[in-house]
Amino acid sequence: MFDILSSNGKVFKQMFCNQKSKYDHGFTLLEIIAVIAIIIVCFALFKVVYNYHSNDIKSNVVQEELALLNCAIEMFRSKNGFYPVCASPSVDLNAKELYGKLSTQINSVANYHKWQIANDMLIDPWGNPYVYKCTSRDAPTYVLFSVGPNGHVDETELIDDIYSR
Repeated sequence: MFDILSSNGKVFKQMFCNQKSKYDHGFTLLEIIAVIAIIIVCFALFKVVYNYHSNDIKSNVVQEELALLNCAIEMFRSKNGFYPVCASPSVDLNAKELYGKLSTQINSVANYHKWQIANDMLIDPWGNPYVYKCTSRDAPTYVLFSVGPNGHVDETELIDDIYSR
């Protein structure tokens, strides 16, 4: 507190830091909206980065599982002389048939790996069955892939499907 002498000789007491009017406390609506907007933007950025990394991790798991499935299919071929035939037009039926034919090879190839199995089908990390196509015993090769996060086969563009190598 400071004493200030006026020109007519009266002494005024003046406080520089502690004077408040009845409207000087709390936050304004604009400040609250700005803080909420900053929080929303930060959350949106976090969600985008999290989804990107989550899909990246799932893609790596799919590539590992496709490599293990390739080994199991090749073991089946070396044992039987042909690739497993799954000629159904349905992806689900082919996946069930493939799992039925490869269940012993899958366990022997990777007993350390925790497979996702639902309804007697091998399931990728996005919850879709792996797609396998081999239509005859004389086929020289097969197609094995995951449909990726969108859940359907992209015939014209390979947007997010992950194929075995």
